[in-house]
Amino acid sequence: MAGPGFLEHLHPPRLPEGRIRVGHTFCLGGVAFLLFLALAGSGLLLMFHYTPTPTGAADFFAQEAGDLPFAWFFRRVHYLAGQGMVLAVLLHMARVLATGAHLPPRAANWLVGLGLLALTLAMDLSGYVLRWDGATRAAAAVVAGLLAEIPLVGEMLRGVLLGGPELGPAALLRFYVLHCLALPLLCLGLALYHFWRIRRDGRAIGGL
Repeated sequence: MAGPGFLEHLHPPRLPEGRIRVGHTFCLGGVAFLLFLALAGSGLLLMFHYTPTPTGAADFFAQEAGDLPFAWFFRRVHYLAGQGMVLAVLLHMARVLATGAHLPPRAANWLVGLGLLALTLAMDLSGYVLRWDGATRAAAAVVAGLLAEIPLVGEMLRGVLLGGPELGPAALLRFYVLHCLALPLLCLGLALYHFWRIRRDGRAIGGL
Protein backbone atom coordinates (compact mmCIF):
# COMPACT_ATOMS: atom_id res chain seq x y z
CA MET A 1 0.00 0.00 0.00
CA ALA A 2 1.28 3.44 -0.89
CA GLY A 3 2.49 5.52 2.03
CA PRO A 4 1.71 9.17 2.80
CA GLY A 5 4.79 10.37 0.95
CA PHE A 6 3.54 8.86 -2.29
CA LEU A 7 0.10 10.45 -1.88
CA GLU A 8 1.66 13.83 -1.13
CA HIS A 9 3.67 13.55 -4.34
CA LEU A 10 0.50 12.90 -6.35
CA HIS A 11 -1.46 15.67 -4.62
CA PRO A 12 1.07 18.24 -3.37
CA PRO A 13 -0.31 20.83 -0.96
CA ARG A 14 -1.21 24.23 -2.31
CA LEU A 15 1.19 26.93 -1.24
CA PRO A 16 0.38 30.46 -0.08
CA GLU A 17 -0.26 33.02 -2.79
CA GLY A 18 2.90 34.23 -4.46
CA ARG A 19 4.95 31.10 -3.72
CA ILE A 20 5.69 28.12 -5.95
CA ARG A 21 6.91 24.66 -4.98
CA VAL A 22 9.82 23.79 -7.27
CA GLY A 23 10.91 20.15 -7.37
CA HIS A 24 13.02 18.18 -9.78
CA THR A 25 10.25 18.09 -12.38
CA PHE A 26 10.07 21.90 -12.45
CA CYS A 27 13.70 21.83 -13.58
CA LEU A 28 12.31 20.66 -16.92
CA GLY A 29 11.67 24.31 -17.74
CA GLY A 30 15.38 24.97 -17.37
CA VAL A 31 16.19 21.81 -19.34
CA ALA A 32 13.94 23.04 -22.16
CA PHE A 33 15.85 26.33 -22.26
CA LEU A 34 19.22 24.55 -22.37
CA LEU A 35 17.93 22.41 -25.23
CA PHE A 36 16.83 25.59 -26.99
CA LEU A 37 20.40 26.90 -26.72
CA ALA A 38 21.72 23.61 -28.16
CA LEU A 39 19.15 23.91 -30.93
CA ALA A 40 20.24 27.46 -31.70
CA GLY A 41 23.96 26.66 -31.66
CA SER A 42 23.74 23.61 -33.91
CA GLY A 43 21.21 25.37 -36.14
CA LEU A 44 23.55 28.32 -36.64
CA LEU A 45 26.28 26.03 -37.95
CA LEU A 46 23.87 24.20 -40.25
CA MET A 47 22.31 27.44 -41.48
CA PHE A 48 25.63 28.54 -43.01
CA HIS A 49 25.57 25.49 -45.29
CA TYR A 50 21.89 25.38 -46.27
CA THR A 51 20.55 27.17 -49.35
CA PRO A 52 16.75 27.73 -49.22
CA THR A 53 16.05 26.54 -52.77
CA PRO A 54 14.69 23.14 -53.90
CA THR A 55 18.09 22.22 -55.36
CA GLY A 56 19.99 23.57 -52.36
CA ALA A 57 17.80 21.63 -49.94
CA ALA A 58 18.27 18.39 -51.87
CA ASP A 59 22.05 18.88 -52.01
CA PHE A 60 22.22 19.73 -48.31
CA PHE A 61 20.56 16.50 -47.19
CA ALA A 62 22.17 14.34 -49.87
CA GLN A 63 25.71 15.52 -49.08
CA GLU A 64 25.37 15.81 -45.30
CA ALA A 65 25.54 19.63 -45.23
CA GLY A 66 28.25 20.02 -47.84
CA ASP A 67 31.68 20.83 -46.44
CA LEU A 68 30.64 21.25 -42.78
CA PRO A 69 32.92 19.01 -40.66
CA PHE A 70 30.96 16.44 -38.61
CA ALA A 71 27.74 17.55 -40.30
CA TRP A 72 26.03 14.28 -39.34
CA PHE A 73 26.77 15.03 -35.67
CA PHE A 74 25.37 18.57 -35.72
CA ARG A 75 22.28 17.45 -37.60
CA ARG A 76 21.70 14.73 -35.00
CA VAL A 77 22.20 17.19 -32.15
CA HIS A 78 19.80 19.62 -33.82
CA TYR A 79 17.15 16.95 -34.34
CA LEU A 80 17.40 15.47 -30.84
CA ALA A 81 17.45 18.90 -29.18
CA GLY A 82 14.27 19.86 -31.03
CA GLN A 83 12.45 16.68 -30.04
CA GLY A 84 13.76 16.87 -26.48
CA MET A 85 12.65 20.48 -26.12
CA VAL A 86 9.07 19.58 -27.09
CA LEU A 87 9.06 16.70 -24.59
CA ALA A 88 10.56 18.82 -21.79
CA VAL A 89 8.02 21.61 -22.32
CA LEU A 90 5.10 19.14 -22.32
CA LEU A 91 6.30 17.42 -19.13
CA HIS A 92 6.97 20.78 -17.49
CA MET A 93 3.46 21.99 -18.26
CA ALA A 94 1.92 18.72 -17.07
CA ARG A 95 3.68 19.16 -13.72
CA VAL A 96 2.50 22.77 -13.50
CA LEU A 97 -1.08 21.59 -14.01
CA ALA A 98 -0.68 18.85 -11.41
CA THR A 99 0.51 21.29 -8.74
CA GLY A 100 -1.98 24.06 -9.49
CA ALA A 101 0.79 26.53 -10.33
CA HIS A 102 -1.25 27.64 -13.36
CA LEU A 103 -3.84 29.30 -11.11
CA PRO A 104 -3.84 32.99 -10.05
CA PRO A 105 -1.63 34.87 -9.44
CA ARG A 106 0.32 32.95 -12.08
CA ALA A 107 -2.47 32.34 -14.60
CA ALA A 108 -1.04 34.87 -17.06
CA ASN A 109 2.32 33.12 -17.02
CA TRP A 110 0.54 29.85 -17.81
CA LEU A 111 -0.74 31.48 -20.99
CA VAL A 112 2.82 32.57 -21.78
CA GLY A 113 3.84 28.93 -21.38
CA LEU A 114 1.15 27.87 -23.84
CA GLY A 115 2.56 30.41 -26.28
CA LEU A 116 6.04 28.92 -25.82
CA LEU A 117 4.66 25.46 -26.53
CA ALA A 118 3.01 26.71 -29.73
CA LEU A 119 6.26 28.37 -30.86
CA THR A 120 8.23 25.21 -30.09
CA LEU A 121 5.89 23.09 -32.20
CA ALA A 122 5.99 25.68 -34.98
CA MET A 123 9.81 25.61 -34.98
CA ASP A 124 9.79 21.82 -35.26
CA LEU A 125 7.28 21.89 -38.10
CA SER A 126 9.06 24.61 -40.07
CA GLY A 127 12.36 22.76 -39.67
CA TYR A 128 10.75 19.56 -40.95
CA VAL A 129 9.57 21.36 -44.09
CA LEU A 130 13.14 22.46 -44.94
CA ARG A 131 13.91 19.00 -46.30
CA TRP A 132 11.54 19.93 -49.16
CA ASP A 133 10.72 16.45 -50.41
CA GLY A 134 7.29 15.08 -51.25
CA ALA A 135 6.22 14.48 -47.65
CA THR A 136 7.39 17.85 -46.34
CA ARG A 137 5.81 19.75 -49.23
CA ALA A 138 2.55 17.99 -48.41
CA ALA A 139 2.92 19.08 -44.77
CA ALA A 140 3.50 22.67 -45.89
CA ALA A 141 0.37 22.50 -48.06
CA VAL A 142 -1.67 21.25 -45.09
CA VAL A 143 -0.42 24.10 -42.88
CA ALA A 144 -1.24 26.63 -45.59
CA GLY A 145 -4.70 25.12 -45.97
CA LEU A 146 -5.35 25.36 -42.24
CA LEU A 147 -4.30 29.01 -42.24
CA ALA A 148 -6.69 29.69 -45.11
CA GLU A 149 -9.61 28.51 -42.94
CA ILE A 150 -9.11 31.33 -40.42
CA PRO A 151 -12.00 33.79 -40.86
CA LEU A 152 -11.28 37.17 -42.46
CA VAL A 153 -7.48 36.95 -42.54
CA GLY A 154 -6.94 33.31 -43.54
CA GLU A 155 -6.32 33.83 -47.25
CA MET A 156 -3.99 36.73 -46.55
CA LEU A 157 -1.94 34.63 -44.09
CA ARG A 158 -1.80 31.78 -46.58
CA GLY A 159 -0.48 34.13 -49.26
CA VAL A 160 2.15 35.54 -46.90
CA LEU A 161 3.32 32.04 -45.93
CA LEU A 162 3.48 30.71 -49.49
CA GLY A 163 4.72 33.89 -51.15
CA GLY A 164 2.14 33.48 -53.89
CA PRO A 165 -1.05 31.65 -54.82
CA GLU A 166 0.60 28.21 -54.97
CA LEU A 167 3.20 26.21 -53.07
CA GLY A 168 6.63 26.77 -54.60
CA PRO A 169 10.24 27.84 -53.96
CA ALA A 170 9.07 31.11 -52.39
CA ALA A 171 7.34 29.10 -49.66
CA LEU A 172 10.59 27.28 -48.85
CA LEU A 173 12.34 30.61 -48.34
CA ARG A 174 9.59 31.75 -45.97
CA PHE A 175 9.72 28.55 -43.93
CA TYR A 176 13.50 28.99 -43.76
CA VAL A 177 13.17 32.53 -42.40
CA LEU A 178 10.54 31.41 -39.90
CA HIS A 179 12.63 28.48 -38.68
CA CYS A 180 16.00 30.23 -38.52
CA LEU A 181 15.07 33.75 -37.46
CA ALA A 182 11.50 34.75 -36.64
CA LEU A 183 10.37 31.82 -34.48
CA PRO A 184 13.63 31.44 -32.47
CA LEU A 185 13.70 35.17 -31.66
CA LEU A 186 10.05 35.09 -30.59
CA CYS A 187 10.71 31.99 -28.49
CA LEU A 188 13.74 33.55 -26.80
CA GLY A 189 11.88 36.77 -26.03
CA LEU A 190 8.87 34.93 -24.65
CA ALA A 191 11.08 32.62 -22.57
CA LEU A 192 12.87 35.58 -20.96
CA TYR A 193 9.50 37.19 -20.25
CA HIS A 194 8.34 33.86 -18.76
CA PHE A 195 11.35 33.78 -16.41
CA TRP A 196 10.75 37.40 -15.40
CA ARG A 197 7.12 36.66 -14.54
CA ILE A 198 8.19 33.70 -12.41
CA ARG A 199 10.38 36.03 -10.38
CA ARG A 200 7.62 38.63 -10.15
CA ASP A 201 4.62 36.41 -9.45
CA GLY A 202 6.20 34.03 -7.00
CA ARG A 203 9.50 33.01 -5.48
CA ALA A 204 10.55 29.41 -5.93
CA ILE A 205 10.91 27.21 -2.86
CA GLY A 206 13.99 25.06 -2.97
CA GLY A 207 15.51 26.67 -6.04
CA LEU A 208 16.10 25.05 -9.42
